[in-house]
Amino acid sequence: MTSRAAGRAAAYTAVVGLAIVFFLPFLWMFSTAVKPDAEIFTYPPRWIPSVWKLGNFTAAWTKAPFSRFFLNSVLVTAAITTLQLVTGSLAAYAFARLRFPGKSLLFLAYLSIMMLPSQVTLIPNFVTLRRLGLLNTYWALILPFTATGFGTFLIRQHFLSIPQDLFDAATVDGAGHLRMLWAIALPLARPALATFGLLTTMWHWNDFFWPLLVTSSIEMRTMPLGLVVFTHSEQGTSWNLLMAAGILTALPIVVLFLVAQRYFVQGIARVGIKG
Repeated sequence: MTSRAAGRAAAYTAVVGLAIVFFLPFLWMFSTAVKPDAEIFTYPPRWIPSVWKLGNFTAAWTKAPFSRFFLNSVLVTAAITTLQLVTGSLAAYAFARLRFPGKSLLFLAYLSIMMLPSQVTLIPNFVTLRRLGLLNTYWALILPFTATGFGTFLIRQHFLSIPQDLFDAATVDGAGHLRMLWAIALPLARPALATFGLLTTMWHWNDFFWPLLVTSSIEMRTMPLGLVVFTHSEQGTSWNLLMAAGILTALPIVVLFLVAQRYFVQGIARVGIKG
């Protein structure tokens, strides 16, 4: 065996080992989700239950109004993702293709948003929403996230990689900026749009703290907040139902990632093509 082959084998072994380490918690999560109550705390732990209780998934869904939580999560996440794609694309096109005084300074200021921890804006956003009377509404869950510096940066990098000749030809044909954005820039930036859309969806689908802060009624809860229901049982935490609910919460994101992973890899790989 050559040194190159040995190095490749060692690298593959390390990657497989790390993959197993990262996958084990999810395997244990599924194992716990299908266990009966009597086998949850058995010692030594059993990875494969003696009886598979797939009904735990149905019980988890019906124990709390999960259909309402699911609808809230879909509505809020879809609205935020759509708004950020629209505002991010418009701002990215302006920073990539338009010429105006102070563009570089304005872009630097725009990117400074990425340097602020999200906790810095929690109190100002909360106070603003309270004064507007929007707490415990969909507006409170959506409005603070209508724009983002990261999305603008990511999409701008892809717009900069598009040949200028395409825009020049469109200008000769009489196309305006909105037409060029719709017909040229956006179709060629699909990997960036898919990447940003996927990241935004994952982040806001899993967001726990902000919905906890601005909602007070169970009707406005999202999926992550709904998991708290299983920790407040009179008999204690129902770990099998909690794990089943966790799988139901994560499943849409896993499916979405599997569908869009090709665009996701392309989008990340092309971020640093041009500055």
